[in-house]
Amino acid sequence: MAHDPERETGKRLDAFVDAAFAFAITLLIIAGAEPTASLEALWRALGKIPASLVAFTLIAMFWMAYREYGRLVPRRDTLSTLNALAIVFTVLVYVFPLRMLVESGFHWFTRGWLPGNEIIRTLGDLRDLFRIYGVGFAILAGLFVTLYAHARRHADRLEVPFERRADIQASHEIWLIVAASGLLSAALTLGPFARVPWLPGFAYWLIPAAIGLRAWLFHRRPVDASKSA
Repeated sequence: MAHDPERETGKRLDAFVDAAFAFAITLLIIAGAEPTASLEALWRALGKIPASLVAFTLIAMFWMAYREYGRLVPRRDTLSTLNALAIVFTVLVYVFPLRMLVESGFHWFTRGWLPGNEIIRTLGDLRDLFRIYGVGFAILAGLFVTLYAHARRHADRLEVPFERRADIQASHEIWLIVAASGLLSAALTLGPFARVPWLPGFAYWLIPAAIGLRAWLFHRRPVDASKSA
């Protein structure tokens, strides 16, 4: 088999992205760590495990999404490489508001049983955190939107197999939904909506419902007779 430098570059890029996501998870753990020189400090550290697990799951979701992109799109070009590097940078920044929001959320849900009371002092702090997180979430999801949009427009050049192109389209639509939820969450921290502190968080619960609705509508689309002939 002939040596293909572009495919080798793609493999190296994917390996770099994998390493960057691993580093982001390391930052996630370090950001929530504190010295455990006493039993009280140890209990506080153990209390942060549920929040760390949820944050880890969200970071892993984005990592698995990029791995899925690598499965669907065999070749990389300049734009897809720059897009991947932008994803890496955004993930490394996104780690910090992610940890703060999840940890404060667990503190609130458990009525103070789990640590996190030092993060949010006022409702204004909560709105600011939701706004920062929502914008970061939307930017990160939006980068996946542009990644799949580029793959859809240049499927031939990126050597996307014909049977995978429907998956590219589906992924593009799903990431549009995810990005829109982040923008909606940030918007709900403004104006009259700001009086309801839990409303921005509710926006993220709409994601599975919207994806399910998309799947339902997709299955109800009429089949093009010319394609099935």
